[in-house]
Amino acid sequence: MKNFGLENLTDKELLGQLLCLEISGCKDMDEIISIIKENKPGAIYVNNFESKKIKEITEIANSVTKYPVLVVADVEHGPAGVFKDCDVELPNPMAWGACDDESLVERAGELTGKIARKLGVHLSLSPVVDVNLNKNNPLVNIRCPSDSAKEVLKIGGAFARGMQKNGYLMATAKHFPGDGVDDRNQHFCTTVNSLSKEEWDKTFGLVYQGLIDEGVSAIMAAHIALPAYDEDNVDPVFGPLPSVLSYPLLTGLLKEKLGFRGCVISDAMSMVGSASRVKLRELAPKFIQAGGDIVLFPEKNDLNNLMAALKDGTLKRERVMEAVTSVLELKEKARLFEDQKKIEDEIDLESSVSELKEISMKIAEKSVKIVRDVNGILPLHLKKGDKVLIINLYKDAFKCTDDTNVQLLDFINELKDRGIETDVYHRITHYKIAEIKDDYKAIIVNSKISSTDWRGGDLRIGWDDGIMIFWRAYILEHPNLVFISFGDPYKLYELPFLKTYVNAFSNATTSQQAAVKLLLGEIGEKAKNPVSLKGFFERETD
Repeated sequence: MKNFGLENLTDKELLGQLLCLEISGCKDMDEIISIIKENKPGAIYVNNFESKKIKEITEIANSVTKYPVLVVADVEHGPAGVFKDCDVELPNPMAWGACDDESLVERAGELTGKIARKLGVHLSLSPVVDVNLNKNNPLVNIRCPSDSAKEVLKIGGAFARGMQKNGYLMATAKHFPGDGVDDRNQHFCTTVNSLSKEEWDKTFGLVYQGLIDEGVSAIMAAHIALPAYDEDNVDPVFGPLPSVLSYPLLTGLLKEKLGFRGCVISDAMSMVGSASRVKLRELAPKFIQAGGDIVLFPEKNDLNNLMAALKDGTLKRERVMEAVTSVLELKEKARLFEDQKKIEDEIDLESSVSELKEISMKIAEKSVKIVRDVNGILPLHLKKGDKVLIINLYKDAFKCTDDTNVQLLDFINELKDRGIETDVYHRITHYKIAEIKDDYKAIIVNSKISSTDWRGGDLRIGWDDGIMIFWRAYILEHPNLVFISFGDPYKLYELPFLKTYVNAFSNATTSQQAAVKLLLGEIGEKAKNPVSLKGFFERETD
């Protein structure tokens, strides 16, 4: 174990290194400063901040801690959403799988790492390397590359390698021991990876062993159970323990069997999947004792809870020292003990952003897939002045907008830029469709339903999403009806009557633009199915 001078730290300073504070929800800078000074955290989590503010907060944290603070964010598909002053995004990871270009994805990861580091972030809670084995899983879906472990390792590993080049942005593989099997959501309850040892070894085990061998810096422990490797921790009433609380999973499986020597960070500790399983004061200490190193989104009293557990012996000092050492080794790998200005000066932000935008479009154009075109209506022969009816199916999970808000604006604007007239609806009755459908050269139904929309329990099309557009099948009478899923790729299962169906695997701006190009025949189809849907289409990758 490397000596970072831990013997010179107080217990409070030691335990503070194990906390990653969520500061994005703070009301103002005074509140941020207050919680940083109280906890002296080893890490802080940022989201939707301007880079200037991130660096200001980092400077404040560094002024009260003995070691440089680690700045953490969910950079899952490009910088957009993390940084207010950098809106470049990549298509969602399942589109990377459809693109099936390992070198392109690795370069995307490298540029993402450069941009994130230049703007003040050191660790990304990505890539998502779950294997979407269950089409009804509500949490993974287009956030992962494929339903093939081999493809997930290839594509997810490429992105992680790219991010970690030059020590710019450390990667976190998630969600251990693997999401994509259960049809429930770990935000709501402890979900279960029900695979046998042999099945897990060939799928999720293959992925994690491969990433560990390639040097992934961190792994996120999820609120997911794996009874096959933790059969003694199955409560007869409440079921198996999530990995966050399981010594056999975090230490026995991850560290001893798979040989992981990096940093183990929890998923958000506010989730019901773990918070419901033990007393609140026991949650953080049990995670550290099980083999965890960084508590993501600790409860406000968790520093005191850790102090009490260390004092009464529930949390062993040796385990704390191991965990803090792991955190500091991660910081060393992220070059936090070096001159930060010098590191940032190595990076040309403008050129990195410009190239990432180009790569985003390349991935998008190689990832839009025509799954079904029974009557051969694609490409659509639309010309300037033609009218197209667009119906968008989406659900605003937090009711932030009213029904008149138009989603997928980039798709609509691409058509308008070509002189094609569009009428756009979200909620429209089947009677209205019957009345107006013959006024349009084509009808395009766009589905923006996926795990990225915080839908929660399932991804099925419901009454609120607009399923009534298919009532009495008036809409199916139109000869040029096209359905495009910019999210969940399994919509053909729910709508098997569709004659023309396209998967974009992503709702990113470039994915919307690429979909228009493919529909109009401006680009040819290059995508491969990264997932299969029994009875409808087969996976074409790996």
